[in-house]
Amino acid sequence: MGTNTPKVGDIVELLPTNNRNRQLRSQEKKYHWKVIEIGTPQCYNGNLAYLIEYDINHSRWVLAEDIKIHEFRENTYDVC
Repeated sequence: MGTNTPKVGDIVELLPTNNRNRQLRSQEKKYHWKVIEIGTPQCYNGNLAYLIEYDINHSRWVLAEDIKIHEFRENTYDVC
């Protein structure tokens, strides 16, 4: 994995790559999400995807082209 590959804990920006992403950004103001899992979900035919979470009630799977790193996990200061 390269340095620009999101990792669990990174904060990513949801990009306006499709209608749903544009709606989340413009109507719901949901720009920055946290990567909570990386996997190969069935909904993307086994392709590498990222489970991102905006808040406890809203998470979704996206492909790499739908997100870009906003803040690396090393720079987040969550208390464990």
